[in-house]
Amino acid sequence: MKLFKKKQKSFKKQWKKSDNCKFNLIIHDNKLLVGKRNNSITQLTPIEIATAARRLLPSRAKRQNIALILPSSEFVATSLNLPAVAAQNLESVVSLQKESLLPGVTEPLLLAVQAPLEGERTIALWLPVKRAEELWQAFKQVGFFVRCIIPRPLIALPHKKSTPYFVYDEDNTNITGVEWSSGVIKNWLHVAKIDRENPNFEEQFEEALSTFSDIQQNWKTNLNDWKKLSKLPPRAYDYAFTPPSASAFLAKKTNKKNTTRISLLVLLVLASLGGGVSYAIDYQNKLEQQLFKLKKRTLNISRLRAEVGQINQTIGAIINFPDQPLIIILNSLNQVIPEDSWLVGFRIEGGKIKFEGYSPNPTALIEILTKIPQIYQVEQNRGTTTELGRKELRFGISFKLRNYDLASYWLEYFPKKR
Repeated sequence: MKLFKKKQKSFKKQWKKSDNCKFNLIIHDNKLLVGKRNNSITQLTPIEIATAARRLLPSRAKRQNIALILPSSEFVATSLNLPAVAAQNLESVVSLQKESLLPGVTEPLLLAVQAPLEGERTIALWLPVKRAEELWQAFKQVGFFVRCIIPRPLIALPHKKSTPYFVYDEDNTNITGVEWSSGVIKNWLHVAKIDRENPNFEEQFEEALSTFSDIQQNWKTNLNDWKKLSKLPPRAYDYAFTPPSASAFLAKKTNKKNTTRISLLVLLVLASLGGGVSYAIDYQNKLEQQLFKLKKRTLNISRLRAEVGQINQTIGAIINFPDQPLIIILNSLNQVIPEDSWLVGFRIEGGKIKFEGYSPNPTALIEILTKIPQIYQVEQNRGTTTELGRKELRFGISFKLRNYDLASYWLEYFPKKR
């Protein structure tokens, strides 16, 4: 077992205990699980998930924070090496690396990251802002408040400090292995089950799993394994994603509480003035001071409300940005492209995807790609060529995303720009 030196971390998200969620909704395959009860979901659309939650949750849940536990396939994990000084402003540093970590991804993403162990890689988790916002809005429509979104493997972590620790999470389509050590994710292994049909890949995968055999493990392989969950481990909140609309709602709620406290303070001052005429002059001076402060605070509150309104307008442009389902497209390509063909270049822009690669029969690839329902207008964008020492042909193919309408979006939100 490898020993790790304890180190004071310079970066740590502060999640208040009062913000912890009272109700946890777990999605496993096409089931929504609440405690020991579950409900089937035909498709994992936000409104279907929210409707299923309404059938399962009691009415008192409408006044409580809710944690939505999503499968690992909803998230993207990246790793990078950073100098120790980067931990001082870790989120900003990692965000600046987004373009190199996720080439071709242009949509806004939420980030969850913690400072790594000394000398180790930083593991960062990403979630599309559009997906988080759509889920929050769908739950709002049925009267519930989604406080945070958490990757499913992290809720299987131990409640007491135990390091190192390994969680194995399996469903019908994916397998995720998470190595946890000293309060942070040390390794994140995620594979599609279909890839295990390749003998070489299967051998590599089993070899990777064997590296965790000496540490404490928790295997979750079916829906029943998640029914034993009573409450979330505190460490899971360190990698929780908060939808932007939830943050804006909480900020507005805090401002309202502050306004109420100021009003009560004024009432108390007025009541004290009525206690005796002898103190009238003294209280008058104090009241003028309080009113002066109250006016300043009222101006600040108005400014904050204006900022919240501006945030809502900005969020509207973000959540309605035409979705480019890059992960779905990549998974589809991975499933249909034969083993004797592979990609060497990939670019997505404005709903059009171009990629290059090698194949003994590029024409057959075009016929295969036309069967993917999310795309159309599949065609070669360059002639096939041969290279010295290769029997495969170099090809270039392009296609467009179906139902992708960037022009209408741009006209609605940026009518004065071209």
